[in-house]
Formats: sequence, C-alpha cells, structure tokens
Amino acid sequence: MGEDTKTKVKESQEEGRQEMWRSIEIVGSVEKWASTVVVGDELNFIPPLNFAMVDNGVFRSGFPHSANFSFLQTLNLRSIIYLCPEPYPEANTEFLKSNEIRLFQFGIEGYK
Repeated sequence: MGEDTKTKVKESQEEGRQEMWRSIEIVGSVEKWASTVVVGDELNFIPPLNFAMVDNGVFRSGFPHSANFSFLQTLNLRSIIYLCPEPYPEANTEFLKSNEIRLFQFGIEGYK
C-alpha cells in the first residue's frame, strides 16, 4: 500500500492476543460522488462516515454512498444490516447485487 495507508499491530498483554487495524488517510481533494480517488500514482479508497471494525470481520458505519463502494469491495462483505425505515436506494441495491451481498432491513424509528 501507499505511504498514506498505515497498518498497525497492537499487542494486548492481558489477553495475549494480537489486534490489527488499518488507518486510512485521505490526501488531496475528493469529489463527493467519486468511487475512487487517484492522487499521483496512488489509488485511495474512501470509507463511509463513522466506519470502524467492531470485531474480526464485523464492521459498522454511517450510510454508504457510491464514493464508498470501492472501499467496501475490499472488505468482502456478505451481509449488510440496514436499520432505517426508508427504502434502500437503487444505486446501493445494484452494488449489493453485483457483489453478492445480502441486505437485512430492520426499520427502526428514531435516531438513537
């Protein structure tokens, strides 16, 4: 990966396990709906807002937009849980179909 993408490894002495995560720094200007951003010779991926790993292979984030699709493809997702009551947008549905990702919608009213 490029210089602006860093992989960090943290040792947990109490539990004797190793955790690994990647921090992704976005450099340059980003067009709002671009699927990937090219800065110089590097290809940069844009995670959705509030993206984080919850557990190994389990992630959470704000609502993804088309600018995030390239990043999401790198995660090899199998399912997405959508908690909003509004219909899932057609562009996102097409992305899920083309990547064989299942959508589970539980329309929860309210924000918290």
